[in-house]
Amino acid sequence: MTVYQALIILLTCAFSGWLIASITVGMLFKPAKPVGIGSFKIQGIVPAFQQQFAKEAGKYAQEEFLRYRGLEDKLADPALLAVIRPEVEKHVDHFLQVKIKTVFPILAQFMGEKTINQFKTALLEEIDNLFPVLMSDMASHIKAGIQLDQVVEEKLNHWHPGQFEALLLNKASKHIRLYKLLCTSVGILTGIVIILTLIISGI
Repeated sequence: MTVYQALIILLTCAFSGWLIASITVGMLFKPAKPVGIGSFKIQGIVPAFQQQFAKEAGKYAQEEFLRYRGLEDKLADPALLAVIRPEVEKHVDHFLQVKIKTVFPILAQFMGEKTINQFKTALLEEIDNLFPVLMSDMASHIKAGIQLDQVVEEKLNHWHPGQFEALLLNKASKHIRLYKLLCTSVGILTGIVIILTLIISGI
């Protein structure tokens, strides 16, 4: 075997490895629509399974969203009540000082400043206890009413395969290059094995 023949084998195997890597990466997204070859149809993996992927992603997002307790904890946080407490106290004062005379005129006649303050303290304490429960329940009802799975599924189904491809090439370009390099290296190693086999065989 001549050096020229060995070099041809190495280059052919290296190119084959690089070509296989390029084809496998390309077939993730292309062709975007099914292409018939005889009785067979070929389509990119992502476009072929886009609807199924979108449905599963939506289902997963909905399940995780319902399990996530961050919204309930945030709304039931005493710090949030501390922020709105001045406004609550303002309304309680207005009710006990002004509105109660219209709603309960007879009762208002027997309520002095001390009684009003006692009512105010009791109401504010009850609000402090009730607020976290109400806000947590409200958050749960809000979450239950949000169909996040449908939103995610619809958005992903409207994505063009080219957008997925652009995203992958942008975020994983380094890994793709390494994959192609690895396949090329395997091709070279395969070529070396072929050359050694031919030399040992005396061809």
